[in-house]
Amino acid sequence: MTLHTRLKALFVLAAVLVPFGARPSAAQQNHSLSVGVNYTYLRTNLVPDCNCFGLNGGGAELQYRFRPRLALLADLTATHREGITANHYDLTQVTYAGGLRYFLPVPSRHLRLFGDMLLGGAHASGSLSPDKTGLGSANAFSFQTGGGVNVPLEHGWTLVPVRAEYLLTTFSNGSEDHQNDLRLSAGVLFRLGHR
Repeated sequence: MTLHTRLKALFVLAAVLVPFGARPSAAQQNHSLSVGVNYTYLRTNLVPDCNCFGLNGGGAELQYRFRPRLALLADLTATHREGITANHYDLTQVTYAGGLRYFLPVPSRHLRLFGDMLLGGAHASGSLSPDKTGLGSANAFSFQTGGGVNVPLEHGWTLVPVRAEYLLTTFSNGSEDHQNDLRLSAGVLFRLGHR
C-alpha cells in the first residue's frame, strides 16, 4: 500500500469516526465557529534538482470547535513567486485541505498550543507548473501536519503568531514525484457569534 493510499484511508476513517464523537450533549457550551486569515511562507522543492525556493502568499481557514480539545478545520492557501530563474519563470501553488485540530492541555489561559492533520489537494500554475513543463498534471494530493500557538485576545479575536507545518504534495516533477515542503504562517482568528 502506497503512502498516498494510506493517507487517503486515514482521512476516510477520520471522516467516518469524527461525527460519532461529535454528538453534542445538552451541557456542552463550548462549540464555536471561527474564521481566520494569515500570511504564509512556503519553502518548496517542486522543481527537481533545485536548491529549493520560497513562495509568499496567504490563506484562510474555517475552524469548528466541537470538543474542548478538538476542532474540524478547513484550510485554503495560495502562494506565489515570480523571477525564480534567470528566464523569469513563475509559480503559483494553491492548497485546499480539511482535517482535525487538537488543542494540547496547557495550564495557561493566555497561551494555547495546537496540532493539525489535514488531507486535500493542491494545484500549481505558472511557467514552472508540471503541466507547463511537460512533467505531468498541475493537480496533486496534499497532506499537511504541524502545529502552532494561539494567543486569545479580547472580543473574540485570537492571535496565531506562529504555525509551522510539513506539507507533502505529489506533483509529477520527473524525479521523485513528491515534494517535502515547509510551510510557516502567522495570522488571526475571529470567533463568530461572539458578544
